[in-house]
Amino acid sequence: FGQISAQRCALEARKVRNTSPQAVDTFLEELIVRRELSDNFCYYQPHYDSLLGAWEWARKSLIDHASDKREHIYSLEQLEKGQTADHLWNASQLEMVYQGKMHGFMRMYWAKKILEWTKGPEEALSISIYLNNKYEIDGRDPSGYVGCMWSICGVHDQGWKERPVFGKIRYMNYAGCKRKFNVESYITYVKSLVSVTKKKRKAEEELTRETLPIH
Repeated sequence: FGQISAQRCALEARKVRNTSPQAVDTFLEELIVRRELSDNFCYYQPHYDSLLGAWEWARKSLIDHASDKREHIYSLEQLEKGQTADHLWNASQLEMVYQGKMHGFMRMYWAKKILEWTKGPEEALSISIYLNNKYEIDGRDPSGYVGCMWSICGVHDQGWKERPVFGKIRYMNYAGCKRKFNVESYITYVKSLVSVTKKKRKAEEELTRETLPIH
């Protein structure tokens, strides 16, 4: 993440709290509370990246529903390429691949959908951590691991109404996202991002070829 301390970021953010109180409070919650919870969890929990690291209620609930029928089952390759029936999920995956970061709200939805679309919680957690580590700016960082563990294993969360596949893990769906933000605008934004990034990469590759010495 570079060499800027979290303390410096917090102090700078507080300077503009009067103009954007909700945004700053959310930022500080993520920067201080969630960040330190993540560090603490990964330091003290040896199973920070597996189902064994989940609270007992969550682990039991996930295991009880591991064999529940899934509407879709996708392979790692399909997920990595953003080839699902959910255009919103595909957009979040491609945003991560082409920008190195997806919106924080979308990562919760993204990981929970992987639980819904894979053969069981162990596979879902393994795939989400693999993709997060490969593409996200916080890959191999406590925040990345705990982001996946919160979404799939209910770490630092409570039990919710029991349902198929998820058990008592908090559920998120497309309709909920539509109530939160303009889904179509987000999808359009990601499509533009992917197009611009591809063109930029192509131009860089052509420039590299042109500047290579001829032997």
